[in-house]
Order: sequence, then C-alpha cells, then structure tokens
Amino acid sequence: MEQKRIANVLNLFSVAVAVVGALFFFWYLPHMIKNWIDTVALGAPGWLYRVLVGRAWIIAVLCYLALWKFWKICNRIGADNSFCRENARAMKFISILAFLAAGVVLGVDVWLYFVGLLGKIQAVGHFFIIFAACGLGVVALALSRLILNAALLKEENDLTI
Repeated sequence: MEQKRIANVLNLFSVAVAVVGALFFFWYLPHMIKNWIDTVALGAPGWLYRVLVGRAWIIAVLCYLALWKFWKICNRIGADNSFCRENARAMKFISILAFLAAGVVLGVDVWLYFVGLLGKIQAVGHFFIIFAACGLGVVALALSRLILNAALLKEENDLTI
C-alpha cells in the first residue's frame, strides 16, 4: 500500500506541475516576452516575439513529454514495479529531452547573439537555464542507469527463486 500512496502523491505532483507549466508557458511567458520587447527591446523586429514564444512552446512540448514519461513511471511505482527496464528507458528518454531543451535554448541564443538581439543579462540568465537543464539531464541519466542495474539484479534474483 505504501507504493500506491507514493505513486498517488507523485501523480498529484505531476498534475500540479502540468497546471503550473501551462500557466507559465502559455500565459506568463508570452506576456513577459511581449512586455520585454515593448519596454527593453524597442525597435526589435516583429518576428522576435514569434521566435521567442515558439522557443518557449518547443520547450513546453519537451517538458510535457518528460512529464508524460514521469507519469508512466509513477504508475509503475504504484503497481510495485519500480525497478524495471521500462522505468530505466523512461528516465533515459527524460534525460534526452532535458538535453534537447538545453540545446534549443542554446541554439536560439547563439542565433540571437549573432543577429545582435541577445543582451548580456539575458545571456547570463539563459546560461543558468541551460546549466539547470543539463544538470537535470545528467541526474535523469544517472537514475536511468541505477534503475537499470536494480532491474537487472531483480530479474536475476527472480530467476533464482
């Protein structure tokens, strides 16, 4: 029963993250991008808003794919199947998504830098976003390996019984 309770808490947390993420990516971020363009980046080309919001939405898709994989992991935890190959593959997929998100931020930032639209303050802030995404990717990759090792031990143990 403890596994089921943990899974329910994790699923509830996933729903909360989905709601907060929707507010952040589809309301707050577009509003802040427009506000930044209107107040700081005066004279910026009209396409800049679409590029920045598009980047945010691409990252949102990657985050929701990761959240979907996490939801499936939570369900397997609830079914008392925490250490399985599927969870290891899901964590590896989440790590790839985190690295992709970091790459999207970095790619658009490099492009914006070369067209002269990336300020130093934004570059520093985005560096921390890239660093956090890479950190999440490394942690998810390490967890993937640990889960796979545990799954292999479990499978070996199941064969001996």
